[in-house]
Amino acid sequence: MKRHYSYPLKTLAAIAISLWICVHSFAQEGSGELERPGKLFSPSKIPLLEDAGRDTWQKPDEILHALNIKEGDVVADVGAGSGYLTEKLSVRVGQGGTVYAVEVQQEMLDFINKRIEKNNLKNVVSVRGNMNDPKLQPGSIDVAILLSVYHEIEHPVDFMKRIKPALKPHGKLVIIEFSSKSPIGPPLKVRLPEELVIKELHSSGFTLLQTHTILLPYQYFLIFIPS
Repeated sequence: MKRHYSYPLKTLAAIAISLWICVHSFAQEGSGELERPGKLFSPSKIPLLEDAGRDTWQKPDEILHALNIKEGDVVADVGAGSGYLTEKLSVRVGQGGTVYAVEVQQEMLDFINKRIEKNNLKNVVSVRGNMNDPKLQPGSIDVAILLSVYHEIEHPVDFMKRIKPALKPHGKLVIIEFSSKSPIGPPLKVRLPEELVIKELHSSGFTLLQTHTILLPYQYFLIFIPS
């Protein structure tokens, strides 16, 4: 037997408005215009960068293996944050190599410097860059890595042009960013389409060398060389 329910008009109106808000909000999140640059990652959120479970999806060892980073290499961790990747690079390049941990936020650099002292990372050099210049010496870097950093750069083409002369003749530039389909990461409105990043790097004087499509579950992984 069918049951008939009746609702006051005010209740029906409230339900309709709630549904409209949900649909409208979803549409804005999914199809809103790209917002650039994204906000700098707050030092107050360092525990997220250092989460014990991060290795399971970030796969840092696999990243370094794919890049063939080896003993004696000189690597720049641009936008190093807490030094999560910096420390792993330090182990990888060994005593004969050097890792430059580049940061624009002093609180992040303070955390990195404490990490260097605590873990005796003698081959790590912290560098205070700015949003226009990573402050790297010309011809000094084998590999420059931007791990979930590119979307925070205000003028990416100009910034990448500053990185280019810092690379050695056969140096590489690596961009790793969250995809639009990832269930984790920065807000959707600041996530950059892969094709846009490739286009901007081309404008900066780089050529796409390789794309790793299945290595990382939540991020795309692009390797460039100077054109």
